[in-house]
Amino acid sequence: MTPEAHPAQAAEPPQAQISLHVPVLDADLRAELPTFEVFFKTFGFRRILGRVWGLLVLSERPLSSKEIAAELAISQGATSTAVNELSDWGAITSAFDSARHCHLHRAVGNTMSIVATVLRRREQVVFEQFKAGAERILAHVEKRYGKADPRVLTLRSIISSCEIGEAMMQLILNAVGTALGDEASLLSRAVNRALRVGMSVPAKILSKKDAAPREIEAGEEDSHG
Repeated sequence: MTPEAHPAQAAEPPQAQISLHVPVLDADLRAELPTFEVFFKTFGFRRILGRVWGLLVLSERPLSSKEIAAELAISQGATSTAVNELSDWGAITSAFDSARHCHLHRAVGNTMSIVATVLRRREQVVFEQFKAGAERILAHVEKRYGKADPRVLTLRSIISSCEIGEAMMQLILNAVGTALGDEASLLSRAVNRALRVGMSVPAKILSKKDAAPREIEAGEEDSHG
């Protein structure tokens, strides 16, 4: 007679099929992810982009799309779309890991590149579109109402302002981009000097606070001596 299989043994899954997700972030860091979501949403980006980027910023190592999806409890499709958009905006870099047979994603270290990309693709486009519209309206007004029409002056001012805005934006982006790549540049030295001052001033303040009680104590000792 063949013995019947025990129900508990039949229902128990193989050990190889058990998969436990190990959190990438601790509870305190995870609680800060909404900070990135709100920041991205404020500038017109989808919240999920901020959440994915925040995860990669706070993670101590590059993550695969599968790990991102598991950590944020989102679908693989949503993860793939977010990763592609962030990569397109220059916010993350991806590289194939031959050992793990997948792409690993990390947040860029130089966030200035993100700002530059956003400015070029969004704010600069806005300037160009507004200027083109003003030029179109100006042509209509001059043709139908003449160049002496008071609206002509305002429209020309708008066009000039847009051109100045475009030129200044391009100048700043080029200057900052060059400076960050050249340690000998004046702007790069100024930024580094500002950072050193920012770090040294609090230290000086703290040292003065620590020194003050000692000076008082020394004065008391002298008076007693």
